[in-house]
Amino acid sequence: MHEDFSVVYSGTIVHADLLKCLLEGAGIHAVLEDEYIGMIAPYVSPGGAGAVKVLVANSDMDQARSIVEDFSRQTAGTKKPNLRLVK
Repeated sequence: MHEDFSVVYSGTIVHADLLKCLLEGAGIHAVLEDEYIGMIAPYVSPGGAGAVKVLVANSDMDQARSIVEDFSRQTAGTKKPNLRLVK
């Protein structure tokens, strides 16, 4: 793990990458950890099924917290895929 970074989120590669994009859009540098194992073999990833971690610099933690909390609330009910039939 990076010394000056802390884990703010752990989840699927899709959610982790989306959160990373949201954080970077707000000017917060974010790093994914276990990204490749989460894509290749999510069932063996440390921390559970496909757990990819999002890390941010400790100095950005206060700014990142509200984004991560909002993201977590919005994705909490997305256990089923949100599919739509396109004709």
